Amino acid sequence: MTHSLALVLLLGFELSYYLLIVQTGIAGHYNSDLITLFPMFAGGVLGTFLGGRSWGAINNPIHKIMIALALQLGLSFLYPNYNVFTLLLLGIAVGVMAPLGIYLFKAKQQKELLLALAIAYTTGTFFFTSVVDDRLWMAVLFTSITLLSVFILKDYRVETDAKVVSHSFLSYTPLMLWILLDSNLFETLARHASLDIWSKYTFIIITFHLLGLIASYFTRTSKIKQHIFIAFLFIGSYTFSYFEYPIALAMIYPFVISYYNVVVFTTLSQEMSVSKLSFMMIFVGWIASGLGLAIALSKLLH
Repeated sequence: MTHSLALVLLLGFELSYYLLIVQTGIAGHYNSDLITLFPMFAGGVLGTFLGGRSWGAINNPIHKIMIALALQLGLSFLYPNYNVFTLLLLGIAVGVMAPLGIYLFKAKQQKELLLALAIAYTTGTFFFTSVVDDRLWMAVLFTSITLLSVFILKDYRVETDAKVVSHSFLSYTPLMLWILLDSNLFETLARHASLDIWSKYTFIIITFHLLGLIASYFTRTSKIKQHIFIAFLFIGSYTFSYFEYPIALAMIYPFVISYYNVVVFTTLSQEMSVSKLSFMMIFVGWIASGLGLAIALSKLLH
């Protein structure tokens, strides 16, 4: 029970850190300037790769996470003013956490995963409209919670026999597409004043985030049908975005974010090899989301 709660807090508040500090905080502070933010992106890719490799005498995922979070906590006190070197280091810290945080989950820990995502989406939505430069306390608090959680997990052992799947690269391509579409639409909406759904429909968004999580938990269907359903939800989200129907967008978009992310995290948590998991997360996480951001800034789709 204690380990389950610690896992929920670890993933939930690390995702909150990513959403409010990395994705919208630092990116917002530097106006999503890709050149300025490139060191953090490069550090994220490097950190994700290193997370799946041997660190000599340090091979326990928990010990790696402790080191990454200690680095993240120290760098959080610098928020939001970073230079090339500190952006690189922060990217490495967050990158290491990306595969290892998911690897700690057993393939069947669905309830814990849903609770962690519920924390992240509720927190991320509620504080989304807060002043970007005033989030220092969030950076320190969220990292402190995750660091405390990982110390509670110091004796935790991942049940590797529960991870019996190694998915092909091809099976991850739909997940990359969903993340790209999400990243593109998110960045587009964040820059579109007439579609500012987060300040006007905060609690509707939180509600539909939670409904998406619940729907994913109770839906038992094939992967193909899941991806078809997600595709229709994204078509609806982009349609409401193009025709500027904010209230409808505030319902369907958070629903699809929650729904598809359960599919993503569940699929990733099934990987039996942490090195394979870290390699795939470079594409599923950093490259797909980076391309989505680049497309949004180029205004190719909107």
